[in-house]
Amino acid sequence: MGSIDAFTSNLTPLPAGPDLLPNVIDFRSYHDASKVCVSYPQPGTANYIDITYSDFGHAVDKAAWEFHEKIGARRSSEEPTKTVGILARSDAGYMISIYALHKCGIVPLLISPRNSRAAVVNLLKLTGSVALITDSFNEAEALASAEEAGVTTVLPVAPLPVHAPADKRKSFPFTMKWEEECDKPVLIMHTSGSTGLPKPVAWNSRFVWHQGYYPPKFVAKYAGSSVLATLPLFHGSGVALTRASLLWLGWRVVFSDPSRPVNASSLYDFCQSPNATDIVIGAPSVIEEMGTIDGGLEVMRQRKFWFFVGAPVPPHFGDLLVKQRIHFLSMLGSTEIGQMNVLEPDGRAPEDWQYHQIRPDLNIVLEPRGSEPGAGPFELVILEKDGWKPGTINVNINGRDGYSTSDLYQKHASHSRLFRHCGRADDVVVLSNGEKTMSRPIETVLDADPLVGAAVVFGTGRAQNGVLISPSSEHVFDPSDDSALAAFRNAVWPSVEKANSKSPSHSQIWKEMLLITTPGKELPRTDKGSIQRKKAIALYADEIDAIYLAAESTASSNQMPLPTSLDSDSLVPFFSQIIQEAMGKPVAEHADLFANGMDSLKAIFVRNTLLAALKRDQRTNGLVAQVPQNFVFMFSSTRSMAGALGKLVEHGHIATGSTEDHVASINAMIEKYTQGLPKHTPSAQSPDIPGETVILTGSTGSLGSFILNNLLHDGRVVKVHCFNRAGSLLSPIRQDASFQERHLDRDALQSALSQGTLVFHDVEINKPNFGLPSHVFAEIHASATLIIHNAWALNFNWSLETFESVHIKGLRNVVDFALTSPRRVPPRVAFTSSVASTGQMSTGPVPEESIDDPTVCLVQGYAQSKFVGERILTLVSEKTNLISMSFRIGQICGDKAHSIWNATDNVPVLLKGCQELKAVPVDWVPVVAWAPVDNVAGTIVDVSLIPEGTSGTFHVTNPTPTPWADLVPSIQKNLVTVDGSLPELIKMDEWIQRLKDCDQSPEDNPAIKLVAFFENIIQGKGIRCRLATDKTRRLSPSLSKVPVVDGNIMAGFIDYWKKINFLRAN
Repeated sequence: MGSIDAFTSNLTPLPAGPDLLPNVIDFRSYHDASKVCVSYPQPGTANYIDITYSDFGHAVDKAAWEFHEKIGARRSSEEPTKTVGILARSDAGYMISIYALHKCGIVPLLISPRNSRAAVVNLLKLTGSVALITDSFNEAEALASAEEAGVTTVLPVAPLPVHAPADKRKSFPFTMKWEEECDKPVLIMHTSGSTGLPKPVAWNSRFVWHQGYYPPKFVAKYAGSSVLATLPLFHGSGVALTRASLLWLGWRVVFSDPSRPVNASSLYDFCQSPNATDIVIGAPSVIEEMGTIDGGLEVMRQRKFWFFVGAPVPPHFGDLLVKQRIHFLSMLGSTEIGQMNVLEPDGRAPEDWQYHQIRPDLNIVLEPRGSEPGAGPFELVILEKDGWKPGTINVNINGRDGYSTSDLYQKHASHSRLFRHCGRADDVVVLSNGEKTMSRPIETVLDADPLVGAAVVFGTGRAQNGVLISPSSEHVFDPSDDSALAAFRNAVWPSVEKANSKSPSHSQIWKEMLLITTPGKELPRTDKGSIQRKKAIALYADEIDAIYLAAESTASSNQMPLPTSLDSDSLVPFFSQIIQEAMGKPVAEHADLFANGMDSLKAIFVRNTLLAALKRDQRTNGLVAQVPQNFVFMFSSTRSMAGALGKLVEHGHIATGSTEDHVASINAMIEKYTQGLPKHTPSAQSPDIPGETVILTGSTGSLGSFILNNLLHDGRVVKVHCFNRAGSLLSPIRQDASFQERHLDRDALQSALSQGTLVFHDVEINKPNFGLPSHVFAEIHASATLIIHNAWALNFNWSLETFESVHIKGLRNVVDFALTSPRRVPPRVAFTSSVASTGQMSTGPVPEESIDDPTVCLVQGYAQSKFVGERILTLVSEKTNLISMSFRIGQICGDKAHSIWNATDNVPVLLKGCQELKAVPVDWVPVVAWAPVDNVAGTIVDVSLIPEGTSGTFHVTNPTPTPWADLVPSIQKNLVTVDGSLPELIKMDEWIQRLKDCDQSPEDNPAIKLVAFFENIIQGKGIRCRLATDKTRRLSPSLSKVPVVDGNIMAGFIDYWKKINFLRAN
C-alpha cells in the first residue's frame, strides 16, 4: 500500500522499505541537514524563524533527553509500551514533543483542548497515560484533569526549536527495529465521541507509514513548496499532513501565530505578508470567509493550491473557485483510515470537483444504502490489505476485518471511478469549521426530560449547534409567547446543562439556540415512531434560519423576570439565580464573586441578563442607561448587587459609596493587616551568607522580565527565586518566551537555570509558607535577603474587597516571612506600587514619602489596594526592624531599544481607537510622563540593592514630562486609517462621543471597552498628580537616564504595534 518509496521530492531519497519515524528524522537531520523544513513566528514580531532539518533533529533529541529524565524511555521492544498525553496549543513545540516521545519509545496521546474535562480524564484513564504534557495556555485544565485521572506527572511542552551549534548537540539513541515495532501503537488520536465521550484510536507504525497517498507525479509537481499548516496537530489530518510535508514531500511547514486565531482576517493578512506560503491547508469555513474579503479571491489565485480539510467545501464556493480558476484540493479522510482519496485524479473535469476517486491501494466495499438496487447512495467500507488494518475495526466482511466509515457516496453518472460524498449514515452534525457533534448523546439526555417529547440537534454548515424541541403532549405551548418560551427554556435548561457537561466545547448548546416546535406543525416520524431527522430539519428550515439571526443580534436570551418587590432583600434571590447560571454553581450572597471564579465574560452575561430584565419590566425600563458597564466589578457580591439595584430603583441612580465609606474601608483594611506582627528573632545558628539572595514575584510579565534580567547581570546577586502563581509549572518556558519576545538575555537565563542560581517555584502567596513544601520553604527562608514583590493583578474594575483575599493577604504573608527570618537582619521588602495610589493629589508634586490620607488615591479598587499595601509596609517598618521600600510607578512604556509596549495598555488601545475612528484627540491629557520599562526595572533594582538600605517611598516616572500636544503630530503622521487618509484632529469629548456612536465590535475597536476610563480622565477622575523624583534620581542612575519622550520615540511605538498587526500598517 502507499507509494512513499517512489517519492521524487527535493529531499534525499529514503532507503527502500518502511521505517520507524525516529529513524526517518535522524536520516533527514543528517542527509538534508541544511535544508529549511520548519518556520514559525518569532513572538512579538512579524518575523519568522527558519529551522533546518539539522536544527529540527537537535530539538527532538534535546526534548527526548528532557522527557527521558522525567518519565524514562523505552529502549527495547521487550519493554511494555507506555502512553503520555499532550494537551497544548498547536505549534512547533507541540510537534517537537510528539517526535521526542517517539524517540523515547513512548506513545503520544494527542488530546484536543476543546474537550470537556470529563473527556480528557476518560482518555487519560482509557489509555493508561503515565504523564501529561501541557503549556501555559492549558495548564490549569491539564492539572485538574491529571489529578482527577490519577496522573501524577505533568510536564511542559517542548520549547520552540532554535539553531544550536554542533558542539551543543547530543543525539538521543534509538535502536528499535521495524519488524519488532511496526504493529505496536505509535500514536493515539481520538474520535469526537459517539457516546458523548471521545474514544482513543491507536495508530501503529504500519498505519502511519501508509496513511497518505502521494503519487510521484504529484510529489514532483509541488516539490520544494512551502505550506501553511492551520490545522491543529491533535487533529488527525493536521498531524498526518504536517508529518508528510516535513518528512516525505519536502514542503517547508509554516506554523501560524498561535496567539492569533485562524480566521479570515488573519489568513488574509498572512497571505499578503512576505511570509506567505505556496500552499495553504485549512478548514473550508475560514477559507470561504477569506474569499469574501475585498481582494480575497485575487490573494487565493496567487497560491499553488488550497487544501481543504476537515469539512465539505460548500458547493457554491467550490463552483466560484472553479470559475475564478483558483486551484484547490479537498481531502477525504478520517482518524480511523487516514487519507481516502486521490488528490488530483486523472480525467476529472474542473466542474466535477465534488467527485472523488478513492485511493486505488485501499480495499474498498460499497454497501448499498438506498431504496433502489444499484442507485445508491453507498456506504464506504475499508477492509484490511497486505498486513495493513484500519485504526478501528467495526466490521468483518468475508473474513476480512474492516472499518465501516458511515460516509455515504453517490456515483458519478458517467465516470465509474468518481464518487460524491452525500452525507453520513450516522447522526453526526458537521459544523462550518469542520468540528463534529454527535447528536444522539445530546438528544438522548433531552429525550429523558419529561417536558420533552422529542429533540433533534441541528447545525450542519453553521457555526454552532441548536436543538429543535417538541414539548411533550401535556406541555405544548405557543412559542410566539415570549414569557412562555422563556419559562420553558428555563425549565429544560438543567437537562441541556447535563448534556453540555458530557460534550466538548464546540458542541455546547446555548439557551437561545433552543428552538421549540409550533402546535400543529408536528415533527415527521417513521412507522416505528422515530423522528425523521432530515425531514424535521427541512420542515423547520425557516425557523432555524431565524433563530441563527436572532442569536447573532441579541446579547442575552435570558428571560429572568424581576421579583414583585424591588427592595434589596427581595432582589438577592434574583441575583443569586443569575450568578448561579453564569458560574454554574451557587455562591454565598456575601462572597466575593471574583474570588470564586467570576471573569469578564461571565460579568457581561450577568449585566446583560440584568439589563434584559430591566427592559421588560415597566417599572424599571427607564433605568437601563443608569447601569454602568462595570456594574458587576463595582458590586462584586450578590448582596452588594441587590443593594445597588434597590437604591437605583429608589433614587434613580447608582450609589457608589461616599468618600467617608471609602476612607473607612481603606483604614479598616490597613488596621486589620498590621495587627499581631511577629517579632524578628534571629537564629544564632544562621550564618550570614555573602551576596544577595532575591525573591522576585511576578517575573514573567514585562516589568518582571526586565527586573529579572537586571538581577541576572548584577554581580551582587548570587541567587534568584522566582515566585509565580500555583499551577505555573511552565514558568521557565514562559520566562524564556518573555525574554525572547523582549530581546532580553536568554543565554544568561538558561545559564542561571542550569547552574541552579535561578529557581522557579509554584506558590500561593496568600497561603501559609506560600504553599511550598516545608524543606523548600526552610531553605529559602534561611537565605533570602531581598523580596521584590511585583505580582499584583492589574484590574481597574475590581473592588478593594476583591484584592483582599489574595493580594493584601499575600502582602502580609510576605511581611511575616521577612520578620520570621532566622537571619541577623530580615530580608528587605520592595513593593511595586502605582501612581494611582496618590492619583487624586493635584496640589504640587507628590512628595517621596508615605501618605496617610486615603482620599489621595483614585476611587477604584486597584488604586486603593496599592495605597493599602504602601501603608501596611510603612506601619510595619515603623513598628519593627523591617526595611521596606514602596515604588510608586507611573505609566510604563516600551523599552528604549525595541519599543516593545504591550498592546493591551490604554495608550495603544487609544491609538487603535484613533485609527478606527479616523481621529486623534488633541487634548487627551495635558502631559505624559512615560518611562521606558528597562529604566523602570533598573530603578527598582538600583534602590532595592543598596546595602543596608533604608525604608521609604520612591517614585519611578519620567522626570521630564512631555506635553501631549507635542506628540499629536507624530501620531497623526504615522497612523493610517482604513481609507489611507490622515486622521483628523478633534477634541477629546467629541472623540469619546464618536467612540460611543460607532457600530464596531470591541474586537475590531478595543477602545470601546475603555469608554468609562476615557470619560473619567476628561471628568477629572483620572490621575491628576505629578510625582517628585529628586530623592530617587539621586539613588538611581537608571532613573537619571530616562529619555524625554518625543515624536521619534512615539513613532517607534507605533511602528512596533504595526509589526505585531495591532495597528494597520501603511
